Amino acid sequence: MEKKEHIKEFWDNTWSSDELPLPDVKKVSRLPGKSNRLYLEAFGDVKGKTVLDLGCGNGLLSVWLALEGAQVTAVDISATAIDSTIKLALINNVSNKIHAEQLNAMDLGSLEQDFDLVVGRFILHHIEPFKDFIPLLVELIKPGGKGVFLENNARNRLLMFVRTHFAGKYGIPKFGDPDEYPFDPSKATLLSEVFEKVTISYPEFLCFGLIAPYILKDNRRAKRALKKIDNFIYNNFRFLHHYSYRQIIVIEKACDNLDCR
Repeated sequence: MEKKEHIKEFWDNTWSSDELPLPDVKKVSRLPGKSNRLYLEAFGDVKGKTVLDLGCGNGLLSVWLALEGAQVTAVDISATAIDSTIKLALINNVSNKIHAEQLNAMDLGSLEQDFDLVVGRFILHHIEPFKDFIPLLVELIKPGGKGVFLENNARNRLLMFVRTHFAGKYGIPKFGDPDEYPFDPSKATLLSEVFEKVTISYPEFLCFGLIAPYILKDNRRAKRALKKIDNFIYNNFRFLHHYSYRQIIVIEKACDNLDCR
């Protein structure tokens, strides 16, 4: 099976509507964690904007954007993800505001459209070769527009060591598709070479609390203690923030003229 096909199969299984109940869209703005809240805030006012939801998954974010007044194009490599998105749009009476299409990231040029805003949750690190995708991303964003992405982070060597040597072994679960690797800082450098502005923020420190579910399993007391360590680091050691496993990446495209903003 070709790489692209087995990745499709993985995500088809992940987003199967038979296994994953359709979520309550209203809860998207109340998702747990500071990262999710600040990620949504980074969109700004989306009313009347054209938005591309890259890697739409079950459609939760796409439908939320449509309910907020955006005209959304939702794409995903998985056919079941697109089916779920269409179904969720119907339930929430926003089918007229969402166009959902099964597409690989490298085929996005076929949309022949650019957008005020491109968004994605944990999608950029799946796209390879990333340097070949960047020119497509540039064309997808209108002059004066932006992209906002919630991503993981490969900078923390401790987390990468645990991921490489423990996840999927010794009875410890491994999440995600078999070929993915967290977002590398070198990719952010590539983005900064072509976009007018690239801003990376770390809304919370996620490290030891992330390791806990893998190693400690049902030890709730130890899990709480590790999360407290994460919070202590975030509140007292700003220079360590960029080692968090959560980051928000905002890219801004330059205006063609003074009137495009």
